[in-house]
Order: sequence, then structure tokens, then C-alpha cells
Amino acid sequence: MKDMTSMERVISALNLQEVDRTPVIPQLTYAAAYFIQMGIDEALEDSEKQKMALLNAQRIAGYDGIYAGWEGSFVLVTSSLGAPLKIYKDKPPSTEKALITSKEDLEKLPKLDPSSQGRIPLNLQLIKNLKLEVKDLPILSYIPSPFTLGSLFLGLTDFMIALMKDRLNILEDLFRYTYEATLLFAKAKIQQGVDMITIADPSGSSDMVSPKLFEQRSLPLLKELITELKKDDIKVGLHICGQTKPILSKMAETGADYLEIDAKVNLVEAKKLLGGKICLVGNISSTDLVMKSPPEIKEKCNDLIRRMGTGFILSSGCEVAYSTSLENIKAMVKSSKEMGNQS
Repeated sequence: MKDMTSMERVISALNLQEVDRTPVIPQLTYAAAYFIQMGIDEALEDSEKQKMALLNAQRIAGYDGIYAGWEGSFVLVTSSLGAPLKIYKDKPPSTEKALITSKEDLEKLPKLDPSSQGRIPLNLQLIKNLKLEVKDLPILSYIPSPFTLGSLFLGLTDFMIALMKDRLNILEDLFRYTYEATLLFAKAKIQQGVDMITIADPSGSSDMVSPKLFEQRSLPLLKELITELKKDDIKVGLHICGQTKPILSKMAETGADYLEIDAKVNLVEAKKLLGGKICLVGNISSTDLVMKSPPEIKEKCNDLIRRMGTGFILSSGCEVAYSTSLENIKAMVKSSKEMGNQS
């Protein structure tokens, strides 16, 4: 088979077709700062520095796609709407407190305007800048799921209580708002040229809520959102952290083009369970990428590539931690290239 460009390789994998080698796209954003001894805080307000760090990491390691981001998509939206932030050098920003505490607070929130609010315009500029720099490399970006965004709006504890008994009578209005905000955010990214959008729904994890609650509350929102986004002829994926084996079939039902699976799930078993009918992405442990040596990482990657076959993109199980060694990311790519040469 002839050598493919990264774009051809990734699209073929998403379409469950043969590839010249397994594509590699680590879920890597702020770790790119670590590789050049830059603090995450240093580039938080500077899309040019973000672009430089992300391009540098990809060009040195040689992986097949760049995630255009610098902080959690949930945090980006909530802080842009007024939630106070804690900012750090060596980890991504986090919200200090819930955005709302009542239905009245929700009703006072303005409609999300991605063109003007908070640091969202910086994120959109980053996508545009990256697209101008690279031609045959897919640019990916995260958006929050409406369900998880709701948990950040209300605060996780109050959100979980509301899921059991909605004493505030807020959930329907909350999800209507977070769905519209997420859709606006995604549409703005599409306008800037992003090739793939991944919806992140960590609050939908089976570590957080029951499969039944996921099916009742998050799944309908995901189906609606993905259907709407795919009208723009874009590839849409779904990422749910932690344990997702009980909901894998439901994740596939969303209509996503690919599923990012965390390290808690046996990826080979997940492929069998889903009948090999959807591209799976993952799932080298983010902890292993920090703690293990390059030869150990390469061995783990070799095993996954050997067993997964087509319809697979090699990645981290979740976001690559700030303190991760660049050599371990290079080991992932080296594994793919060597295994591809053997086939």
C-alpha cells in the first residue's frame, strides 16, 4: 500500500478501511507547553504561543492530528459566562465555584456568543491559525456535552442531587441552555475549519452515574447534537472518561463516527462488543505515559496495534498530562511506523 497523508490515514481509519499504518493522535494539548518549558498559564491568553507549542510537539513527535485547545472545553465555556477561575502553571485552569445555584441564576445568563465572550475567540483563532499552517493534517477540537456542561454550571454535588430529585425544577431548562450553548460553540469551531469535533462527557461515565441515568439524561442530548453537527459534513466523536463498558453500545447509538475509550476499558473487548462497526480511539493510560519508559510504552502500543486491526486510532486513554515525556509520545508514533512496515 502506498504511503498516505495523515488526513488520508485518519479518514480511512474512521471509515473502517485499510491504512498504510495505524494513525496516532494523542489527546495532547497543554502537555505541548511542557515540552518547551512553558507554563500553561503563560499561553492562556495567547493563541500564537498555543499554536507554536502545539505545532512544535506534533512536528517533533510526528503524530497524525492536532487537538486545538489549551484548557478543558467545559471550563472555557463556564469561565466565558462568568465562572471564576483558578489558574496554574502545571495543570489546566479549573472553576472555583458553580456558575449558578438556582433557576433564577440560569435565567439571568446571557446567550453564549462564541465570537466575543471570554477566551472562546482565542480558541477559535487557534483553530484558524492551525488550519493555515497545516494542510494534510486533521485539526481536532473538543466541545462539552450538554450533560457534563450542566454539571459544571450547577456544581457536581448539586447536579447529582438534582438527577435523583430535581427539587430546584431546573434540569429541563438547564439542559436546554447547555445544549444550545454547546451547539453554538461547535458551529463556531466548524466555521473556523476544524476537521473533527469530539464531544467530551466525563459526567456521563459509569464511574459517575448509572447506565440508566446516562441513557435517560445524556444519551438523547448526544443523539440530537451529533445529528445536528453531522449536517455540516464533519466527523464527530465521543469521549467519556473512566469506565464505559456498561454503556458502550449506547455510545455507539449516538451516531458518533468514533469513540475515545479510556484505559479502564479493554479496547479489544470493546471492539468485539461493538462488532467492529465503529472506529475506536485509545487507550494508552495517561498515567503510564507519565510513569513508564519509552520501551514500555512502545510495547503496549505494539500489542494494541497488533490486536485492533482496522477501524482503530492509537491514542492516550485521556488527556496527556502536563509532565509527560515527549519521548513517550514519540514512542507511540515509532510503534505505529514500525508495525506498519511489518505488514
